[in-house]
This record gives sequence, structure tokens and C-alpha cells, in this order.
Amino acid sequence: MISADEGSSTSSAELEGCDLFYCVLYLGPGDYHRVHSPVDWHILSRRHISGRLFPVNERATRTIGSLYTGNERVVLEGSWEKGFIALVAVGAFNVGSIELKVEPDLKTNLPKLLSATSSPVNFKKYGDDDSGFFIRKGDELAAFNLGSTVVLVFQAPKSGEKKTLDKDGTRGFEFCVKQGQRVRMGQAIGRWE
Repeated sequence: MISADEGSSTSSAELEGCDLFYCVLYLGPGDYHRVHSPVDWHILSRRHISGRLFPVNERATRTIGSLYTGNERVVLEGSWEKGFIALVAVGAFNVGSIELKVEPDLKTNLPKLLSATSSPVNFKKYGDDDSGFFIRKGDELAAFNLGSTVVLVFQAPKSGEKKTLDKDGTRGFEFCVKQGQRVRMGQAIGRWE
């Protein structure tokens, strides 16, 4: 969720033995508006990228190009037991305000930034020694005032034939939710063996 001119964080060498997966979780007006950690991980950095606040509903995702990279968003990057992970909170029309529980002083949805489509990325590195800070699965990370979207990008064991074991004796990652399915807090979205 970082465009080419906003920086890069993962090289292909870091992905050996793993695939890069992603899922988009749309939070409608009637949904729970808190974002909880999907796994135990070390959060190493945060990027706040100002932008537009287009709607992120199904119709908008079909008709507005580069929607998720054009809207205001906060990107948390780090590492978990299988490698890279990023959690992206994407602002939307009427719900651009993203509250980051791990950094309560961060201010999003500021009028002066909304009008500037090319504002510089606000970057913050957590920890002086590149260790970031540890957060547990289920801990609250962020909140939206109404609804919006969370994009999760992560490394996991390569997927393949369901019955084929990888060289380390494990099966690859598989999603256990279907597109369009409502996901509840604490529900698994994927697994591997």
C-alpha cells in the first residue's frame, strides 16, 4: 500500500520460501470499527500518507483506480514469525479519521493535508535499535469513527497443492474465509500446517 514514490520495504530475497499474501477487509457503517492485531508481531515503523477520501464501498473499488493508494492511510510495518507483515488502515469518505492506539498523538484527516495530494509521507521508526515494539494477537491497534478498510499484506509459507508438504514438512498458507464473507474479531482468516 505504498506507491513506488513513497518507498519500498521488502525485497524478493526476503521472500524465499514464502509467498506474499494480502486481504482487504471492508468495514461498513454497521460493522465493528476497531482494528486488532491479527498475529503476534514486532511493529517496526509507521507511515502516514495523506490523500483523498473517496468511498471504499464495493462500487467505488470497481470504478476508482488506485483507490487504496490514493486515499489517506496509515501503514504499520513489521515482522512476525513468518516474515514481513504490514497492516494498512485506509481512510474513506466521511471516515478519514484513523485513531492509532499504538501512537495516540498521530493526527489524520487534517484539512491542510487533504487538499495537498502530494504531501510528504510522515514516517516514524519505532525503537532506537530497530526492534520496534511487540504487540500480541488480539491487541487493539486502531479505530475508525464510522467505517473504512483494512488491508493486510503478509509473508506466509508458500501455498500449493493442499495435500503436498513443503520441504520443511509444513503445508502452505490457505485462506479460510471467502471473498465477501463477514469476518468477526478473533476469527481466523487463514492457516497453515
